Amino acid sequence: MTRRTTKVPPRIVNLGTLADPVGPNSSGWPGQVSANGVSVDFSDLNNFYVHVDPSAKTRCIDGRHDPALNEAELGPQVPGGAPGSALAYRLGVDQDDLTRGTFTGDAEMMIQSYVRLGLAPGGHRDVLEHGVGQVGCGAIDGLDQVLSCMIDPHLVEDHKRLVRVILDTDFNRDHYLRVMGAGLVLRSRSTAYFADRGEILDLLDALAPNSISVLEGVHHEALVVVNVVPETTLSSNRFAQAHDGVQAFGYDLWRSRQLAQTLFPLPSQVLDRERFVHARVMLTIATLMALTDGSLRLLLRLTS
Repeated sequence: MTRRTTKVPPRIVNLGTLADPVGPNSSGWPGQVSANGVSVDFSDLNNFYVHVDPSAKTRCIDGRHDPALNEAELGPQVPGGAPGSALAYRLGVDQDDLTRGTFTGDAEMMIQSYVRLGLAPGGHRDVLEHGVGQVGCGAIDGLDQVLSCMIDPHLVEDHKRLVRVILDTDFNRDHYLRVMGAGLVLRSRSTAYFADRGEILDLLDALAPNSISVLEGVHHEALVVVNVVPETTLSSNRFAQAHDGVQAFGYDLWRSRQLAQTLFPLPSQVLDRERFVHARVMLTIATLMALTDGSLRLLLRLTS
């Protein structure tokens, strides 16, 4: 007799609002995107996750509409796309003096690493008007604000709480403090480090043609979904269409872990892998602090 097994779907864990409503940041975070007064049913969330196409370009966590998005060819979502990994490398792994280097140089190195390792980099612009040197991606345009949020003593309690709950048993206090210390040093020279970051997408387009998306509309995200189910990603267009225009920030944490393993594959590089992932998650939370008021709901999508 053959026993039939039923595949258990991924589990959605509701962690409440990003900012602690009774904590020191109960009045909100400094960002503008708000979910106040917005109600969204996320009971059907798994229906909007699909398998990634290994050859598809990396996407940002941005939930806005991408008119060129093909659900059959979706890449994973990470803050700022491929260039966003550069700052995590600088803070978590790079052994060079933090008083040297630029984000543009770090991003070029990261994009080249993607291409060399057979990964598909990606990034995005948008159709809105922006100031000089801005590209339309909040995770890149606001990098100095992101770094400031990460080291802000008024935000650190929420920041550490969220990093700890997202990483769960992988959280390491020493890694957290090391990245935070690197952030403090880098913030002291952020003007020089982030200079000319508006050139990043031109550089990305030159190194990886057809890797840049152009997003439409304004931000209406009400959810942040951190996804740890490997090789899956959110169909962001379809989610918004099915929820009356309400969007979701989607972060595929599994991709950051996969990237760490790919960039640092040797047994001797275990600390580099761990610190890179810590820096990536820490910067993701800081990015959400810079973009939102903390009222969005945080969900974890876990393997069953």
